[in-house]
Amino acid sequence: MLDSTGKIAARALNDTIMLVTLDNGVVAPASIRPVYDADGRAVSGLAIWQSGGSVLFTSADCRMDGYVYSLPQAGVRAAAQVQTSAGVVLYVGAIGTASTVVVRSILYDTGCVQVTVRQNGLHPVVATVNLSAAYPPPLSLQ
Repeated sequence: MLDSTGKIAARALNDTIMLVTLDNGVVAPASIRPVYDADGRAVSGLAIWQSGGSVLFTSADCRMDGYVYSLPQAGVRAAAQVQTSAGVVLYVGAIGTASTVVVRSILYDTGCVQVTVRQNGLHPVVATVNLSAAYPPPLSLQ
């Protein structure tokens, strides 16, 4: 998959999940969705980064100690994508057994929400990348 500058952004795992290699060599899944024209039809061969995920934090302000849910796909890291004012950010979880964490805030596309909940099935965030900045859309499979 190429970004709008012609740089390799990722390789396809399936139709909607791309594998992105971060600067530190970590490979993480990132979701894409089609680009639609003014009539609501998918534009052939073009996609953008998907958002709509959530990241859970042990801090009350969505800034420190982030966690993401495990993913159902075998062999891929836990990850989540959230729309921020700077673009779609990919939060990448650690490899290993999921843990239970006391969550104090959750980051959604709509912003940070304070909560207090004990949640299981979480992996600590080990890396983040602003997909929109690193690999500007539209994206195209070649």
